[in-house]
Amino acid sequence: MASQHATPHREWTPSQIQQLTETKFQKRVCWFQIKVALALYSGKDVVGCAPTGAGKTLSFWIPLLMALEEGHNKMSIVIAILNLLGKQNIEMLEKAGISAISITKKNANSLTFKAGITAIYTLQF
Repeated sequence: MASQHATPHREWTPSQIQQLTETKFQKRVCWFQIKVALALYSGKDVVGCAPTGAGKTLSFWIPLLMALEEGHNKMSIVIAILNLLGKQNIEMLEKAGISAISITKKNANSLTFKAGITAIYTLQF
């Protein structure tokens, strides 16, 4: 979410974020994920460093959940360096009822981009 992000209409509490995330993703959030999500949602730029498996990706999806919960029409773009990560993102988002598309060299064509205009993109190289 870029710095020109509109000011959120709702003040989210950690417990509200935890409940929303558990409801949509069936995952319990960590404190660092809540802090990252709140910073991103408020329009701040964030650099997150954590070991593999620590839950960085969930930190990116939580602000999207928050925006959608408020009725905002938002999109997130995530670049994944591995096809497997892209597939995992798609599965997680679709289980939460969020449309998503993973763009790879196999499907990077005009039809894919037209179909995904309102979807969430996970770009892979």
